[in-house]
Amino acid sequence: MTRRRRHSSFSDRAGAAAVALASAAIAAALIALPRPAAAQACCVGTGLVTPARLRTFESGALGVQMRARSVMGSFSAGGDYATSAAGNRDLGFEEDLFGALRLGSRFQVGLWAPFVQTSRSQAGFSGFGGGLGDVAANARFDATDAGTRGHWPGIAILAALSFPTGQPPDAGGMNDLLSTSGTGTGSFEGSLGFALEEIVGQGFVSVAGWAAKRSARSANGVEQSFAPRVSALLSGGYTFGHDITVGAFASALRQGDNSDLNGPIANSSVGLVTAGGALALPFWQWWRLQATLFSDLPIAGWGRNQTAGFGGTVAVIRSWI
Repeated sequence: MTRRRRHSSFSDRAGAAAVALASAAIAAALIALPRPAAAQACCVGTGLVTPARLRTFESGALGVQMRARSVMGSFSAGGDYATSAAGNRDLGFEEDLFGALRLGSRFQVGLWAPFVQTSRSQAGFSGFGGGLGDVAANARFDATDAGTRGHWPGIAILAALSFPTGQPPDAGGMNDLLSTSGTGTGSFEGSLGFALEEIVGQGFVSVAGWAAKRSARSANGVEQSFAPRVSALLSGGYTFGHDITVGAFASALRQGDNSDLNGPIANSSVGLVTAGGALALPFWQWWRLQATLFSDLPIAGWGRNQTAGFGGTVAVIRSWI
């Protein structure tokens, strides 16, 4: 019997995890002087790319974010890259609410609630939709702190769990031909990883890696299971006076072929590489602004079954000590 092979309708969503490591939030138009304290890379720099992470002296934080991304092309199953056809439009927007709480000197937990919108136009059709995305909880345990044990780096254990609170792309039916109403994956997803961080004067470098696994689900009447996904994030930067920090980052993800009842689905693996720059700017006591610009790298062989896009994020965060 010939096995039926089909691409997962969710492969275009898997790359959101890597890009999401560069998330940020909506800026407030407040003007005030930054704190006059001397800058410390250990307190500011290591949270430059992940705004929901608490700094060493913070007991809690709340924030809001906004993210925008425009698709410029896509990768085929074989890794070839092609730009989008003239007249096609694919824009993604996301507004997030997030919070973090410290439970002891080395343990912190967080919660992330995204609101997703998509606008697409293709072959004379157009659509717009959105709603609540997949809510996620995360935890971090800092076994050692960067810059406190000589040449030993800071070491942390990372864990997260997302819930299928969003609508999967296939749930829109015939009234949503461009799947613009999709806001989630339709699966639970758990991840476990680690981070290494080093402080050198006012500079810092951090590398993190983790593995994630989605729960199986039925899509268009076909039961699907998903291969583990491996992701990595490299970031670094420099902290100037008044805690102003600039940096750069690169992230990559790889996921193997998914499976249905007949076995592995050929050519359904996923890959994507993203790079960008980041800025953290404190203002008015315990508030700070964080922003990033990013682009998926449109290089043949560096992605599979993914759209490639560019965009930016901006976040405003209120913290407590």
